[in-house]
Amino acid sequence: MSASTPLVVAHDLAKTFDVSAPWLNRVLEGKPRQLLHAVDGVSFEIQKGQTLALVGESGCGKSTVARLLVGLYEPTRGGLTFDGQDAHAPTSPSNRARSASASR
Repeated sequence: MSASTPLVVAHDLAKTFDVSAPWLNRVLEGKPRQLLHAVDGVSFEIQKGQTLALVGESGCGKSTVARLLVGLYEPTRGGLTFDGQDAHAPTSPSNRARSASASR
């Protein structure tokens, strides 16, 4: 990784949650699916040694972005790279070893 390459790159991150009633209830009651757009179009870069402060009003998606960053949620759209590698790609044994050594 060169000095000018960002350590973390988030590009057009979006997360949508299905908050609909159960399928059978929707069919019987004639209700449509309901989607909650928690995060839509978030992009940023973090260089090695930098800190990012994510601030905003209550309910604006800060925690959702954090959960996307650490892999607790899969993005609905967009991508996230860490040290040049797709952060949401299936983890191989070599990636797990690399992650473990980076956290020490």
